[in-house]
Amino acid sequence: MRLRTMLTKRTRFALGAALTFLPLLASAQDSLPTRISYVLQTEASVGTGDYSAYQLVTNRHHIHSTRPNTAYVRGALSVEHALGGGAVLSGCVDGVASLHADHQVYLQQCYANLTYKSFFLEAGAREEPPVLRDAELSSGPFAKGINAKPVPQLHLGTNGFVDIPFTRGWLQANFDGGYGVFLDGDYREQAYRRSPVVNYRYATGILYHQKHLYFRSNPTKPLFVTVGIEHVVQFAGTKHDFVDKDYPKTVKKPASLKAFWNVILPLGDNKYFENEAMEDWVYGNHLGSMTVQLGWNIDRHHQLEAYLDNPFEDGSGIRKGNGWDGLWGLRYSNTKPGPQLVRRAVAEYLQTTNQSGPLHWDRGDYPEPARSQITDLVVGNDSYYNHTFYSSYDHYGMALGTALLLSPIYNKDGQMMFSDSRVKAWHLGLCGELTDNISYIAKGSYREGWGTYNAPLPIKHHSFDALVKGVYHTGPWQLGASYAFDLGNIYGDCHTFNFNVAYHGKIL
Repeated sequence: MRLRTMLTKRTRFALGAALTFLPLLASAQDSLPTRISYVLQTEASVGTGDYSAYQLVTNRHHIHSTRPNTAYVRGALSVEHALGGGAVLSGCVDGVASLHADHQVYLQQCYANLTYKSFFLEAGAREEPPVLRDAELSSGPFAKGINAKPVPQLHLGTNGFVDIPFTRGWLQANFDGGYGVFLDGDYREQAYRRSPVVNYRYATGILYHQKHLYFRSNPTKPLFVTVGIEHVVQFAGTKHDFVDKDYPKTVKKPASLKAFWNVILPLGDNKYFENEAMEDWVYGNHLGSMTVQLGWNIDRHHQLEAYLDNPFEDGSGIRKGNGWDGLWGLRYSNTKPGPQLVRRAVAEYLQTTNQSGPLHWDRGDYPEPARSQITDLVVGNDSYYNHTFYSSYDHYGMALGTALLLSPIYNKDGQMMFSDSRVKAWHLGLCGELTDNISYIAKGSYREGWGTYNAPLPIKHHSFDALVKGVYHTGPWQLGASYAFDLGNIYGDCHTFNFNVAYHGKIL
């Protein structure tokens, strides 16, 4: 995309949001503690193939380019100031300059955070870690993943899990919710200009709503359980339709206060046909996952967790009409002091082939009088991450959820849709320490894909993707080296060597 446009829009919005709380900082007492730290980092990748190997790129907030033979330098400045009474104001500005990359110069993070005891209010773009999944080892959550660049937002929530009053520590909750804006409108427009045959519809000015709510029993007990939901929505925005190039049209969805209210739950769109939402009389593109997770504290230092994240894009998924679809996983963690050969391990199986069946026939998709005359009901063809109005659930071409559903940025025909969303995948991840100063990460995925119900692949997609990384820590320095490869007909055969150096320093 155009570098100047990206710098202007992304930087202006992020800086404006982050400056929301600066008057509070200016009026804070100088005698209260202030901490200022910084991180300087550089990373370079060299290798063969059409892309940088998948495991080097995935679930890193799109900081590493999908292109091969790339490098970047990164600098982040963080400030934290205690306001007294349990309140803390913090913020960060994090900039990146890249070579031969998807984006050249941009702000990766820029936010301000006001924390009061167990709660926070935050504005800006921040690399948020997943709530339940292992950020380094997991294949990633279905809804609120860490694969794409962060969406700038204003949101509030809890700092981790907090005790619910009157439960004597037996029940905890974790909540986050807010609104943001997708800044990739120019990216989508240029995708249309590059490939108008496949991108004859695209949306710009899309707004974002996200929330999660999890409940957990006391995690210090031998057995504990976690249940909850993540829910995200794309709404508002303008769809540009060039199906008939002689008569292009635009359809704009409102961004009124009523619209902000309607997306909290999947409520009706009374201008369904006028707005061409095509989402069963529901305003916006809703998707998410429901989680059931069981934990076992084997002993003081060892824990095992089993989980299911059930994806949904409408009511059929919520009712588990999507069969075995979901992320099924096991996670082992070891908190024993000193170097541990196995610190954490993750084994996961992802299935998205069912999608509530191949057909969708619902009278709710039609107005009266036809609506009353249709008696049959077949709900399915959920087409995960795809939508008629908003095209796709991604940010700058990268999936905002699990990376195992092939991101549009990899489509060689330039299509801004998820062309291969019916998949089965097996994923393993392992990390540990060899010495006090040397740690490692090893992970790999095998994936098979059948396209979508509307456009099945003539030849099954498959890929085996793996990574081995070693990290040396000494004082403020961190040095890492990685080797990753892809084998198969999704990314092709790619082999990438990666090297990174980071320095963590303090000013105050």
